Amino acid sequence: MSRETESDGGAVVDDTPGSRSEQSFFERMQESDTMSLAGFAAMILVFPLLLVDGLGIVGDIVGLRIGGYVGLPDLVLIFGIAVIGFNLLLGYTELLSFGHAAFFGSAAYAAALFSGVFDSPIAMVGVGTLVAIVIAWPIGFVSIRRSGVYFAVLTLTFGQMLYFYALGPGSWLTNGDNGYSDISVGHLLMVLELDEAVVGIDLFEAYTWQYVFVALCTLFALWFGYRIINSPYGLIFKALGENEERVSFVGLDVFRYKHMAFIISAGYAGAAGALFVIHETYIHPTTGLYWITSGDFVIMTVLGGTGSLIGPVFGALIFEYVSNVISGVSLPVIGSIGSLWRIVLGAVFVAVVWVFPQGVWGAIWDGIRWVTSLGSDSGSGSGSGGDDS
Repeated sequence: MSRETESDGGAVVDDTPGSRSEQSFFERMQESDTMSLAGFAAMILVFPLLLVDGLGIVGDIVGLRIGGYVGLPDLVLIFGIAVIGFNLLLGYTELLSFGHAAFFGSAAYAAALFSGVFDSPIAMVGVGTLVAIVIAWPIGFVSIRRSGVYFAVLTLTFGQMLYFYALGPGSWLTNGDNGYSDISVGHLLMVLELDEAVVGIDLFEAYTWQYVFVALCTLFALWFGYRIINSPYGLIFKALGENEERVSFVGLDVFRYKHMAFIISAGYAGAAGALFVIHETYIHPTTGLYWITSGDFVIMTVLGGTGSLIGPVFGALIFEYVSNVISGVSLPVIGSIGSLWRIVLGAVFVAVVWVFPQGVWGAIWDGIRWVTSLGSDSGSGSGSGGDDS
């Protein structure tokens, strides 16, 4: 005699593959590290083609120069690395730092100074990351003992101390207000010229070995970030952002975990700073150590969305596109935008925060869910019509 399943009044969950909707598929795609990395890698693959050539064609049609230039995709990914790490601090442990320029700029100077010794881009990135981590330890040790606005002001103060040191007393090392340009960047893996195009076709001129190197560093940074967030350590980071008191009640050392999050985030900024000096072959205290650079990291992160690791990279794209491309656009009535690009960026920032509180990345996923829900609704509607007939 066969037994029939009796209902207990609860909902029955059918976990068979055929019963899962497209919407749940996209949600699983968003939550899956492997699929997210694969999707991000695909975006990186076509990114220079769309940013430089695709927008260039659109610009020719509308009569505006809105296409990117060769090297801009590299710059977007470089700052993308910085804000991936910054989001580990802000988005998960909810610590707002205004001193990350200290790690970005210090790593850039360290990579520049040691470029003659370590004639390798990979070694320069390693040196920059190490210097940022070493500097972050004492700064974090002091700053994290305070919270909220006091933490933000302390990090800002340390950053400004390094900025004024590089500009004045430390000019013997940094060349002060003249900037440091005595930078020798060697070949990648001793054979590949960074500025050389991978494929000798004009359409793919933005695909240089430098872009390949930066893209691989970005993928590694994202992969490492996912490993951290999905580890027991990362779960504690999330718990700190939700309720710090509960974490302390279960016997965990809150200070130690916050300090480690700060150091890891600084390491990301250091790697980005080293890549930045490789890209620019020049570094100035204002571009590397000034507090506005730290503020830019905050803007990029919030623009892209603090709820994910990939989101801030989209914020870096918007920021760098406005500052490097839109700033050169000349409109019929207004004229050249020029130095007014920050007003344009401010308007974009206000619009995104007002309309999409979760940032651009959150808006993209909301759009995907909305489209897939329309498809599922139409499918269920046609199915019910067939039953009635």
